[in-house]
Amino acid sequence: MQEQVPKRSWDYSKAVAPLLTVLGISVGAWQFTSQMSHESDMEFTRSLYNKKLQAYEAVGKAVGDLLVVPHDEQLWINDSDTLAFDSCLERFRTCYWGVLPLVEDSAVESAMIQFKDMARFYRRGENDYHDLAREGMALMNACNHSLQEHWSRNQKRD
Repeated sequence: MQEQVPKRSWDYSKAVAPLLTVLGISVGAWQFTSQMSHESDMEFTRSLYNKKLQAYEAVGKAVGDLLVVPHDEQLWINDSDTLAFDSCLERFRTCYWGVLPLVEDSAVESAMIQFKDMARFYRRGENDYHDLAREGMALMNACNHSLQEHWSRNQKRD
């Protein structure tokens, strides 16, 4: 007669422990990767905001320089102001074609074009100083609104 060997039942505890360990490590790695990705996105957003701010500050300085050239806020530019005005307009064009296209939104782009055109018209005597100043303020308001939108949009994501 043969002796019957009792059937062994499967010991689930030996299989569950390693599975729980692997699951715990996987969840931890996923959380770490997700957090690093979020922090990387936040750093990129901050960097873009700072670049946008720097570009808009440069535009603001160029616009301000253009607006102070006519010292008496005359209706038309006079001959003695044309050299200084042209120099300031060149700095504005450097902003216009430089880094600004990388960070501006469509409203700022449109305001830049309006101001650039108004500066040319003013330089030729086709518009007066108040038109130029109005477009300069519109451009600065567009830059300000763009920064506020960028900031508030990214605050909501956090």
